Amino acid sequence: MMGLFSWKKDKSSQEITLLGVKGQIATMKCLLMAGIKEISLKTTLATPETKIDHINSYQYIDGTQKVPTLTQGDFSVSGARAILTYLDVRGKGTSLIPKKARTLGLQNYWVDVCYQALAPATEAMIHGNMTVEDKIALERVLSSLNKILADNQFIVGQLSFADPHAAAYIYVLKCGGYDISQHPNIEKWITRLEEKMSGPLNIEYLPMQTGSSNSQVA
Repeated sequence: MMGLFSWKKDKSSQEITLLGVKGQIATMKCLLMAGIKEISLKTTLATPETKIDHINSYQYIDGTQKVPTLTQGDFSVSGARAILTYLDVRGKGTSLIPKKARTLGLQNYWVDVCYQALAPATEAMIHGNMTVEDKIALERVLSSLNKILADNQFIVGQLSFADPHAAAYIYVLKCGGYDISQHPNIEKWITRLEEKMSGPLNIEYLPMQTGSSNSQVA
């Protein structure tokens, strides 16, 4: 039985499109992974009434339009985690999934940190209601990340799924005016990540409408 992403390579000539939302972190994660894996995406912005994928979209199996959604030929999938996996398999170079158990565990740990710690604090900043507790939680994660990146080129050492996941939040925080200058290793890491990409990030998809439903993070 063929796996979900195991179709033949002759599909590679088909255009890959991404339906996304300006300023949505899930969309940014997809753009980052596409750049790292040297995949050209035709990205379009969703209409305001399109439902937003706040977390993973694994429940979105009914085929209705959600964001972000990737389409290639007759195949379509929604949700950042599913799309990142698809792009990793379809793209150039080796997979970003670590082969060593310890490194894989660290990758998954940092992906969880993104969803459980970075996402709430970033959303609070986007909507202008960041509390002292939110900032403390955010700074705790940023400080830990900065310390790790003092010794590692990428979050778990090698380039992994943890990098596009975390980098998307950093981009949105910076575009939202959050000062990360006290974490220089994070800024150097972003530069290294950009050097791995096939082209510049689609910055026009970064600005967000503060307070709108489409500025939600994922």
